Amino acid sequence: MMHEPLVSVVMPVYNAGQYLSDAVTSIIDQTLGDWEMICINDGSTDGSHQLLDQFAQQDARIRVVHQANAGIVSALNHGCALARGPLICRMDSDDIALPTRIKQQLAYMRATPKCVAVGGSILEIDIDGDPLCCSRLATSHSEIIHNLLHRRTGLFHPTTMFRTEAFRAVGGYRAEYQWVEDHDLWLRMTQRGQLANLAEVVLCYRQHSNSVCWQRSAQQRELMNGLLAEAYAVRGLDLPQQLLHTGGAARSAAGPGKWARAAAKGGFPHSVAKHLKQLAQSPETSRGYLLRMTLESTLRLCTAYPRRILDQEPTRVATFVRKKCA
Repeated sequence: MMHEPLVSVVMPVYNAGQYLSDAVTSIIDQTLGDWEMICINDGSTDGSHQLLDQFAQQDARIRVVHQANAGIVSALNHGCALARGPLICRMDSDDIALPTRIKQQLAYMRATPKCVAVGGSILEIDIDGDPLCCSRLATSHSEIIHNLLHRRTGLFHPTTMFRTEAFRAVGGYRAEYQWVEDHDLWLRMTQRGQLANLAEVVLCYRQHSNSVCWQRSAQQRELMNGLLAEAYAVRGLDLPQQLLHTGGAARSAAGPGKWARAAAKGGFPHSVAKHLKQLAQSPETSRGYLLRMTLESTLRLCTAYPRRILDQEPTRVATFVRKKCA
């Protein structure tokens, strides 16, 4: 009989070669070692599948499944169906888990039997692994539910650990809500128990222009309308019309200006300078936009940097990820 791990880490992979090694090794380097990692290669064409196979050959805890490209929901459901542990830990192929992440979340789930899913705070990083800013969400169940029902993020998807039994009881991820599949899952999992977030940073979340939040923002808005209509109806509530978003301007493209502004918010001057330099070197940047981003980032940095110096956690995590990506 195969050993049942304490935690099953599920990671969908599609053309993640540039970041994949850092993601996988951050699980291998966890301080708690009783886990299995299920990597679903969703038809990658960039060499990700070979890299995954190499990791699996080196570490028996890693299982790799190759499938034809079918999308994120298919890959997630496939991986979660194979999970042998009582807890599923989500991981994305472009992020970096902090070494104590699994241990911390496992301890919380053991101490809080009514909790069905727990997330955590993140340090946003850029494509090079340089720090941008820390992002934290509400930690209490009631606040998380309120945020979910008002189109706001409840849990950062790749930070979550949830109970396998509860996940399967609600039917897993639903294909009709692909691109907001996590928001849908959390709302349905409240039928089985409570949601929570750790205040501590558990993951370095990589921001880049190819991520879903930048590429699928218009689809996400439309899908969220239907999702909220269903969630309110299930609860016997009237959906406030102001929560329905129709049309609207497309989300502006990601790039150095946004990353400079994020790094200024986080209080990281080195990252601000790097992205402003990239912005200045781009032939597509107008002088007006460069001036506006420079002034805005400088003003933000002046207030955020002193706060970061007092808060040692972002500095500690940033130091870790710099070494990891070096």
